[in-house]
Amino acid sequence: DPVDPAFPSVLTNSPQAIIPAPGPGATTTGRRKVLADWIASPSNSLTARVMANRIWQFHFGRGIVRSASDFGYRGAVPTHPELLDFLATQLIEGGWRIKSLHKLIVMSNGYQMSSLYNPTALAKDPENDCFWHFNLRRLTAEEVRDSVLAVCGNLTNKLGGPSIYPAIPAEVMAGQSRPGSGWGTSSPEEMSRRSVYVHQKRSLQLPILTGFDAPDLDATCPVRFVTTQPGQALTLLNSAFLNEQAKLFADDLTHRAGGDVPTQVRLALRRVTQRTPTESEVTRGIDFIARLRTVHHMPPADALRNFCLLALNLNELVYVN
Repeated sequence: DPVDPAFPSVLTNSPQAIIPAPGPGATTTGRRKVLADWIASPSNSLTARVMANRIWQFHFGRGIVRSASDFGYRGAVPTHPELLDFLATQLIEGGWRIKSLHKLIVMSNGYQMSSLYNPTALAKDPENDCFWHFNLRRLTAEEVRDSVLAVCGNLTNKLGGPSIYPAIPAEVMAGQSRPGSGWGTSSPEEMSRRSVYVHQKRSLQLPILTGFDAPDLDATCPVRFVTTQPGQALTLLNSAFLNEQAKLFADDLTHRAGGDVPTQVRLALRRVTQRTPTESEVTRGIDFIARLRTVHHMPPADALRNFCLLALNLNELVYVN
């Protein structure tokens, strides 16, 4: 018997009329367009709720519905159902433009809450279901790499184009069945572009991205896990990428501040932390460079490079407070 296309009865009972494409030379039945129109229909609130929840999750680290890919019976119950419906309505009424929804969320009181703990609130809501404070959030893997490039003054803001191939250590390349196969080369300028342009290869991924919990390319990833493990600290301290960026960072500081160590330290900490450093922080930085030069007999350039590497390992670079 002929079986006509339809939608899952658990979601709708309304039949959908499929209008064939006009003309004898038509190359489509129009079925996919009907499906797309139904998914993004203003009357289909589920799509808008899922989208609004994902946007909220991006900003807060977890969604109003924690199971971002499961709004069904076995999924998590929304902690704020009225808020989720409000955001979904705003998305639909705004013509599905997400920029206005981003603006609405980041200008809200909830988004501007401090991450400081309140003992009374913590006792009542240890999971922060009520968003009484902002959860301390570590940057995603791509944001960590991009932040390092930006702080060191080497981020290339070029848009579009083909994928890029940052340098990967030979030890990592050797782990492939065919070492180096499928990984190209890019110019230094291209290698400093944002991580969204990094070529994705399942059997060969950039170490700094995998170290900071970039998703597995073999499966979908509704929510990224955030781990804290020794390999991340070792990557920020010992990797060739971080040491190369620290040298470029030091060269830029020397170009901007000359040989004035206090000015170099202030400028470095200002760029890493995005705030004015305290006098005690500046003093510690100056003392650190002085010890490297007097006790370890390092040349000024090497001492400054090591201080830059130290600054790039501060928690304030990889955590959003």
